[in-house]
Amino acid sequence: MRSFDTRQWVTTVGVLVGVVVVSAALILFAGADPLVGLRGLVEGVSSSPYRVGEVLVGAVPIAIIALTLIPALRAGVFSVGAEGQVTIGAILATGAILATRDVLGDGAPAPVFWLVGAVAGALGGALWALLPALLAVRWRVNEILSTLLLNYVAVGVLGLTLRTWLASPEDTATPQSERLPEAAALPTLIPGTRAHAGILLVIVVAAVFIWWRRTPGSTRLGVFASRPKLALRLGATRGRTIYSTIVVSGIGAGVVGWIQVAGVNERLLGSVSGGVGFSGLAVALLGALLPTGIVLAALFFSALTAGAVGMQSATGTIPSSIAEVIKGVLLLGVVCIAAVQRSPAAAVAPSGTPAAADDDAVPGPGAGAAIEAEAGTSAEAERSEGLR
Repeated sequence: MRSFDTRQWVTTVGVLVGVVVVSAALILFAGADPLVGLRGLVEGVSSSPYRVGEVLVGAVPIAIIALTLIPALRAGVFSVGAEGQVTIGAILATGAILATRDVLGDGAPAPVFWLVGAVAGALGGALWALLPALLAVRWRVNEILSTLLLNYVAVGVLGLTLRTWLASPEDTATPQSERLPEAAALPTLIPGTRAHAGILLVIVVAAVFIWWRRTPGSTRLGVFASRPKLALRLGATRGRTIYSTIVVSGIGAGVVGWIQVAGVNERLLGSVSGGVGFSGLAVALLGALLPTGIVLAALFFSALTAGAVGMQSATGTIPSSIAEVIKGVLLLGVVCIAAVQRSPAAAVAPSGTPAAADDDAVPGPGAGAAIEAEAGTSAEAERSEGLR
C-alpha cells in the first residue's frame, strides 16, 4: 500500500488551486466574468456531438505519445523529441501509403493502407528516436538537448519533403502533399464528427501499459532510475535501457504521425505535429505515469483546447489562446510536484518502494514469482554492497 504523503497531497491541492486562481485572474484581466467564461468552456466541450468528437480527436495523439513515454520517464530518460518523431513518422507513412496506391491502385483494401501507414509511421518514429539514443549511449550526449534539437531538423526535413518528392501536383497556398486515397482514411466512429478509430488504439495501448506495469521489466526501470548500479545486477544495462525506452516512445510518436495524416488531415501538412509532442510529455507528467491518469489528463488537455473556442464565443473578449496559457501554468505546477517528491521521472516513485504507484496493479499469473526472484536478487546485491 502507498503511504500517505501529506506534503505531496498539500502540494498537489495547492497547485490545483493555483491553476484555478491564475485562470480566473486571466479571465478577469481580459475583461470578462470568470463564471461566464467557465460556462462557455463547458458549452464549448459538450454543447453538441461534434464538439465532443473534437475533444476525442484531440486527445488521441496526446494520449498515445504520453502512454509510450511511460517506460522512458520511469527509467529517468527524459526525451522531448516526440514532435520530430511525429513529423518523420508522418512523412514515411504518407510516402508509403501513396507508394502502395501507385502499386495496387485506389481499389486496394483499406486494411492494407492502414497496416502500411502504421508500420511506416512507427518505423520512421523509431529511426528518428534511435539518433539521440545512439548519441546518449555512445558519446553520453544529453538526451534532452539532442531530442530537442532534432525536432528542428525534422521540421526542415518536412519542409524540404513538401517541396520535392511529396509535393502536391496542385497549386496550393501552403506546401502540402496530395490527398490520400479514400480507403487509407481511418473510419469514423461517431457519425457527424471527426472522431476516428484511433480512439480504439488508445484503449489498446493503455491496456498494454496497464499490464506492463505489473511485469518485472517495469520494476527494473524503476530501479534503474534510482539505483543504476543495482539495476545493472538485475540486467538493466544503461545502453539497453536507453535504446529500448526511447525507441518505444519513438514508435508511439511515429504511429501518431500516421494517425494525424490518415485520421485528421487526410494529407501531409506542414503543421502535422501541431504541438502534440510537447503536450504528450506534459500529459505523461500530469497523469503521474499511470495509464488511466494519462488518458484522463489527455482528455482534459484536449477539452481545454476545444472549450477555449466556446469561452471566446461566450465572452467575446477572451482569446482562445488562453488554453495554452492554462496548460503552461498547469505544467509548471506538475514540475513543482515532481520537485517536491524529488522523483527522477515525475510524480511517481520507483516500483517496489513503499511510495510506488503500483497500488492498483495486481500481479498476474507467474508475475509474483518473477518479482520475488528479483527482490531476492536485489537484497543479495544490497547485502554484498554492505559487506564491501
